[in-house]
Amino acid sequence: MKRLAAKKEEDIAEPLAKKQLQSKANSLLNAKNVDIKTLKGFVQLLRDTPDNVPAGEVMNTLEVIFKNLLKRMTTEGSEKQTQKIQELYEETWLLLLENLLVDSESSAALKVCMQLIKVEAKHPIAPKMGWPTHRIHDILGTLLNSEETPTNALTNYGKYCKNLDVLEITLKQLLDLVPEKDFKDIPNKAMNFLSIVNLLDLGKSVLSTADYHVESAKNQQFNYPQNQKRLSELWRVIMAKSSAVDEKLHRQILVVLLERVINHLKDPIQLTDFLMDSLHQFDGPIALLALQGIFTLMQKQNITYPDVYEKLYNMFYPRMFFNKYKARLFYLADIFLTSTHLPENLVAAFVKRLARLALQSPTEDAVIMIRFVCNLLLRHTGLQKLIRASHAADELSDPYNQTESDPVKSQAINSSLWEITLLQKHVVPEVANAARFINSSLPIMEFDLAPLLDRKECNIFDDELQSKAKQFAMNYERPANLALPKNDFVTKYWDLI
Repeated sequence: MKRLAAKKEEDIAEPLAKKQLQSKANSLLNAKNVDIKTLKGFVQLLRDTPDNVPAGEVMNTLEVIFKNLLKRMTTEGSEKQTQKIQELYEETWLLLLENLLVDSESSAALKVCMQLIKVEAKHPIAPKMGWPTHRIHDILGTLLNSEETPTNALTNYGKYCKNLDVLEITLKQLLDLVPEKDFKDIPNKAMNFLSIVNLLDLGKSVLSTADYHVESAKNQQFNYPQNQKRLSELWRVIMAKSSAVDEKLHRQILVVLLERVINHLKDPIQLTDFLMDSLHQFDGPIALLALQGIFTLMQKQNITYPDVYEKLYNMFYPRMFFNKYKARLFYLADIFLTSTHLPENLVAAFVKRLARLALQSPTEDAVIMIRFVCNLLLRHTGLQKLIRASHAADELSDPYNQTESDPVKSQAINSSLWEITLLQKHVVPEVANAARFINSSLPIMEFDLAPLLDRKECNIFDDELQSKAKQFAMNYERPANLALPKNDFVTKYWDLI
């Protein structure tokens, strides 16, 4: 009971504290002359926030106060008073930046910062005029120098980067904030820097929306070629500082490159050596991400890479099911194997590898690979002979060599799809039903793999619960009375008293 009472008192105390803050703020703003002592008290309250006063409410109150004071400073007040207000304003900014790194307060702190930027752009503080770009510099510097990656603050700042003025200024400031040391010597700071770069979205959806944070910025149209040049320069510097980094940082570099940068570089062909080295020197996620980058260059720059199918083939192994980026692997493989002009013995190796892996894969992946095999058989009709082949009926008589790294030499073309037949006995009905596609004529249309890539095992379980099962008889003899059936095991071996 005492805990409930304490909770009730706390719930009442927060609205009371909010009302008291609003009342004091109104008194401060309605006074003819600003009471510097009261204003200083608000700033001090943010510095040493008591337990019964939410820090977010203090920040929101200071936002309202300084919004009004910034508008009045240009027309009212003595020079001495204006100077003191400016000093307290700068002190408030330092406290807001500190709260950016506090997970519970980062959202409110960033919101207040961006609202103050909007007002300061309209009512600038001399001698600075126009868009207060130095405020963005301070925000980015705080995020960059955080000891741990400030996930919440980055997520919230990413929403503001959808505004073209914030996006452009962020890109400009990052060029000045590039760490002097190599990334291998400062892994935490490098990860923060890459996380900020990952917020820069120059895609068509953002550019076509054309939102601006500050109204006056609409007068200066967003210059895509100029910002494309800035992004290319920024990435060139990042590449120069990224030698000999650890695998975690290397993976993050590739993620940022693929998601935000590669489509906007002036000369992406310069990435070839980096991507090739990543593909050959690493396995798992790094090699997969590098392969995606190479595929982009093959599409847009017409480069050729003779061993790409061998590398793709060797990415399909049992450990891939625990890979964070396995959906990308299925997506890439589907694109790479789209062409109907590929050699049949090459595609046959992929068909066998997928079918063999489906025997030992999680349920959701087994369904994807069975559908993928069906699609490959539809694209390459000559491989449909693998369905009816009888000379390789099991693993012992199968000529397919799954340990061979070269798919062309794996002898898959001389094998059969006994694995798909075996999967028809799978304990999960969805897998068994998917594998029955070889029992009759193949479908006319290919299966769409995209909806399957995001499915989890729990989704399959939920679908099975919702499906209606057939009713089965529990007795083979209809009971006529309360006595036991004739010739029952109970009556055969025991006598009922």
